[in-house]
Amino acid sequence: MSYYESFGLGEACAEAGSPTLDSIMRNEVQDPNSTIDARRILTTIERLAVAKQLRKFLDVGCGYGFFSKEALIHGFEVIALEVAKNDRSIAEQMTALTPVDTSFEEFEQSAGSLSVILMSQILEHALDVNQWVEKANILLESGGILAIALPNFGSLSRILMQEREPYICPPAHLNFFNPRSLETLLVRHGFKVDEVQWVSRIPSASFQKRLPKPAKPLLPLLKRMSLATLRIVDSLRLGVMINVYARKTHDSNHSASRSTVHQAELLHGAATAEQTP
Repeated sequence: MSYYESFGLGEACAEAGSPTLDSIMRNEVQDPNSTIDARRILTTIERLAVAKQLRKFLDVGCGYGFFSKEALIHGFEVIALEVAKNDRSIAEQMTALTPVDTSFEEFEQSAGSLSVILMSQILEHALDVNQWVEKANILLESGGILAIALPNFGSLSRILMQEREPYICPPAHLNFFNPRSLETLLVRHGFKVDEVQWVSRIPSASFQKRLPKPAKPLLPLLKRMSLATLRIVDSLRLGVMINVYARKTHDSNHSASRSTVHQAELLHGAATAEQTP
């Protein structure tokens, strides 16, 4: 977990001036992006879920807890992981859960014991995406859903801005996917992509900061125009973010050929576990 701590996560990152639950919720009132995203993703998961599933939900990198909260509303039994101390504190206040202070690599859970795993804005940070997706396959029951939200490397903004696009920011972001490359990774590890969503929006604060004072009355009109434009961008599959929903159809081709000892190493996040070729 020390790697993730070195890039602004973990116990050392809680500092004076860190966000509080009150400040987070004030921002959410102005721009309810996290609430909208959580409702969309959980509604989609419910639509895709198999009726007889276990209803056990793992939120990897739960952040402030918006997705865990929505999963609880939908009746899931939720386990939340978060290595950032301040985020864990806010998520606990928001959800009444106690997020586990561990990375996904080190997380311990029985094989086949989960029905949903959510990785929202987290897979781009992972040191080994093959290990993460293989481990997700092991932890999910047959037919379980892996939902992934991350920046779209095939977005219009990335095409226009190239390496100046804000999400191209190594070493914080190590992995870059478009829907096709992410599907290739998922299929390699025993998943079938059921649905892809493209999502773009511009926070209201961005307009307010850039508009000169005489133009402030135009803010509602500009917001409506930008929303219409972004809907067109999303319809062209060029949106800034992608939400990908994949179903476990069989054991990972990689993990199936390995010993149960190696599967246990993956489940326990052993540092000596061999890397997926």
